[in-house]
Formats: sequence, structure tokens, C-alpha cells
Amino acid sequence: MADSAAEICNLALSHLGVAEEVADMENEEEVSEVKSACLRYYDTALKQTLRAFHWPFAKKTATLTEVEEDPSDEWQFSYAYPGDCLAARRIVSGYRNETRQSRIAYHIGQDNTYGRLIFCDLEDAKLEYTLLVEAEAHYPDDFVMAFSFLLAFYMANRLVAGDNRRRDAMWASYQLEMSQARANAANEEQVDEEVQSEAVRARD
Repeated sequence: MADSAAEICNLALSHLGVAEEVADMENEEEVSEVKSACLRYYDTALKQTLRAFHWPFAKKTATLTEVEEDPSDEWQFSYAYPGDCLAARRIVSGYRNETRQSRIAYHIGQDNTYGRLIFCDLEDAKLEYTLLVEAEAHYPDDFVMAFSFLLAFYMANRLVAGDNRRRDAMWASYQLEMSQARANAANEEQVDEEVQSEAVRARD
């Protein structure tokens, strides 16, 4: 559906009923009010849509860079927060089917030297997280629709100021498209069944 930022912006403009389009987001000689609005809100809307769900296409696992051992009385290790991470999802435990017992506790913090940090009690920790994907060609079509409606919602105050009904419609459409996109993404994966308790297994 979209191979460039300009195509997504034009889709958002179409949602708002704005006929003017953006030709090239990278062309500094192209100046217009609609392009200015797109540039103002594009990154924010993209990051918010990515953070809203652990999208399969934006899923990454990486070994964390250790910063300090015994950084506090509560945690055994601190790690640098990955620069391309938009949302930390879990410390990899080695179990595909996570349970309350297997999940690895962690905490997000920061200091003045390293910036954001991840604290946990696991040595050589690996983090599963949502990656900042900036290549529009990698976005699934349903993600593009949700993203474009959120972008349209943010741009509404500049491009259709005073039309609160249209702005509210963009938010409602974003919520609807997000719900469908999340369901589609979830259907692309098959997770392990939860282990039944001994009582349930004995009853069966």
C-alpha cells in the first residue's frame, strides 16, 4: 500500500478530505502547509503506532550491553537501553511459553552518563523489543491504515481547524483500524498452549 512517507501522508490527507498532496517528503524545495503538517507529526504518529502493539514485523531480540554489575541494592545488573528500541517487551527467559514463574523481572531507569537503562537480575540478558522501523515498504497494509488515521488525527488541528467532528472521526477510525490490525498480527503467530495444572490434568 505504501512505499514512502509521502504516500502515507497523502493517505492521511485523503482521510481529512484535503485534496492537496505531498510529492516528496525529502525534497526541501517543496514547501506547503500540508507538507509542513506532515513533517510536524509524522514521526510522532509513527512511533506511537509502533509502541501501541508488539507488531511481528517490528519485533527484534538483541543481547544487551552491560553497564554495571550490582548497580543498586535491588538489581544485579544494569544494561544500556538499545538505541533502536521503541518499547521494551520482555527479557528473554529461554521459555517460549512464559509463565509467572519463568518471566524475568526488569525495570527501566536512567542515569546522567548512559541515559536510559534496563535493570534486571540476569547476566548476559537479551531483550525482545519493538524496533523503530523506518522503511515504509516493510509496513503491512493494515498497519499503514491505522498509522495514517492517527497521522490525520494529529494534522486535523492545522488543516481542518474547528472541524471537531472530522477530527474525532479520525481518532475513531484509528481505534477501529488498530483493533483489526492487532487481530491480524496476532493471527500470524501460533503460541504454545498454557500448561495445565496438575488438578486439571488429573481430572481429564
